Amino acid sequence: MRPMITGLVVLATAVTAVAGLTACESTTDSAENSAPSASPTAQPATSQPGQEGPFTQIRLRIGASEATARLYDNATARDFASLIPVTITLHDLGGREKAGPLPRELADSRGQSSYRTGQLGYWAPTNDLAIYYRDDGFTIPDPGIVMIGEIDTGLDAITDADGNGTLTITAA
Repeated sequence: MRPMITGLVVLATAVTAVAGLTACESTTDSAENSAPSASPTAQPATSQPGQEGPFTQIRLRIGASEATARLYDNATARDFASLIPVTITLHDLGGREKAGPLPRELADSRGQSSYRTGQLGYWAPTNDLAIYYRDDGFTIPDPGIVMIGEIDTGLDAITDADGNGTLTITAA
């Protein structure tokens, strides 16, 4: 009877070890995609790596209007969060986005050539924050735009802002 119990203990230990290794691999693989705050929110099927949850919530204010957004969990978004609170002057660009210069360069991740309405992106060549309010099929040129978040509510506050509105971003 003792050899059977010893065999079961060895088997249970092996199963536990394999499960532990699998959990460690999952944690290591997603370390770049885990956030220090907030609860997860469902993402559209078109999300890119680093655009998964959980998210950091932010508030965007233009005059009396307000929007809420969530930052993705990638190096650029985390660096952007370190600037908050931040105020920037926006200008309209191409009838599709409001953009404005950040006070400093951000940690740069891999950019992409596409965007969705409501996304926030970082354009490294000019250190601009871009908020996309209309999808016109425009392809972002190299080095691409690094997506750092997306608007949850109040996109019209951004869209309706005058050409040179002042945007203040704070933690939610």
